[in-house]
Amino acid sequence: MSRIVSKNKIFTVAIILACSIVFACRISVAQYAGAQPVPSEWKTGFDSINGTQAKEWLSEIAGPQMRGRGTGQSGYSNAAKFVAGKLDEFGIEPKGDSGTYFQNLPMTRRVPMIEQCRILGRGFQVPGPGNLGFERYTDRGQVVGEAVLLVFGRDSKNLPAELSLRDKLVFYVADESGATSAPVTIAKKRPAAAIRIIDGVPESISQLVQYGRATRSTSVSGTIRREAAEAMFGRLGVKPEVMKARADGRTFIQPTNQSLTIQMRVVEQSTTVPNVVGWLPGSDPNLQHEYIVMGAHLDHLGVKAGFVFPGADDNGSGSTALLSVARAMTVNGVRPKRSVLFMWFAAEEIGLIGSKYYCNHPVLPLQNMTSMLNIDMVGRNEESASERATDNVDSIHLIGSRKGRTQLHQLIQDANRYVGFRFEYDEESIFDRSDQYNFYAKGVPVSFLFGGFHPDYHEPTDTIDKINFQKVVSAARLYYAAAFLVADHGRFRLVKE
Repeated sequence: MSRIVSKNKIFTVAIILACSIVFACRISVAQYAGAQPVPSEWKTGFDSINGTQAKEWLSEIAGPQMRGRGTGQSGYSNAAKFVAGKLDEFGIEPKGDSGTYFQNLPMTRRVPMIEQCRILGRGFQVPGPGNLGFERYTDRGQVVGEAVLLVFGRDSKNLPAELSLRDKLVFYVADESGATSAPVTIAKKRPAAAIRIIDGVPESISQLVQYGRATRSTSVSGTIRREAAEAMFGRLGVKPEVMKARADGRTFIQPTNQSLTIQMRVVEQSTTVPNVVGWLPGSDPNLQHEYIVMGAHLDHLGVKAGFVFPGADDNGSGSTALLSVARAMTVNGVRPKRSVLFMWFAAEEIGLIGSKYYCNHPVLPLQNMTSMLNIDMVGRNEESASERATDNVDSIHLIGSRKGRTQLHQLIQDANRYVGFRFEYDEESIFDRSDQYNFYAKGVPVSFLFGGFHPDYHEPTDTIDKINFQKVVSAARLYYAAAFLVADHGRFRLVKE
């Protein structure tokens, strides 16, 4: 940012004042090169969006209490309550069930009765309590197969092509670098079970499915306490020291040629998980029944195989940006003519379920919705093998806004004059991977703001210390300005493609 230089007595007072006003505006609102001052009637809210506030909120959303915000897990419930509390604090009206901020999605969860779960071997057993935790459950009550030990090296993500794990019980060691790749690599080999060996006490995670949808599973996944695994493999003739990561970084494979049985009992329970929904009435009483939706998914991967996936960028960043927009709208003296429905969706990561549920069970008539603006992963600079993060400091993807050939795309371009993003349009292939897709399927014009992929995507390393808060603030300011333009525009004529 530019600094205001000290007075120079050569200049006239009028010139000094004019320059001071210009530079003050630039300091206040400029984001990237070429950004223009925001209109005065939006300025209070626009300037209220700041990095200090965003960091405070994201530290909560991606913090320890939220434990990765897995849908159906306690961390997601904590996050939903946090967002609802903020909306109440801002003065945003609740628009969920029974006068709350929560639109509850009916779900079914499968929960193991851990006291009745165990691993059986020849002459020994590993009792469930304190030793085992499960995340995927078999409908058959038990799985039987040869026990195989895998120790993934830090530099190895693959298994030999000739290795057969089909119908076997795989127990494996993997650190954070293999949190996502190791389970996927194992699953491709079609084992009957994949159980990660962890330090500490395992916990079982409810397996969620949509209410009324049949579930069938023949395989098991979960965790086992290291001490229990060492004792068990000791009975199978495997020494405990081989369970530690190898210094050479390669994956260690130890067949046992001995059979084990994993027994479990699972019960199914009806439950609900909430979308968080808040309403900001428009300023025009004749138009406020019409509304735009501004959305972000609040959920992430939660706890899997003993790893916590914080989801700071995915989608803590978008959820935080949307909170920033909601607060900005309430502190600004002027509101859009039409209303704004703010939504934080559940269950995006398991199939866009929260947004689909809303579209099929809207709290307000869909025919009164003029558009939907979605925001997902806006806290990092895109980074890949072919692109450095430093090449994308000011870039962001604008996806889907050109679909249907409406004026929506141009209005977002107009809003960007106050922020200065460099828009990229090379990620249209992921249009159906975030929540705006379900609204578009209902005939609603949409846009999807997306920062891009990076090496920490869907990894436990997606942490708050890597967040670019200028990008979070800029994304929030862009959608804040866009909301005024889009809401005041009114209905769009959508040409379905």
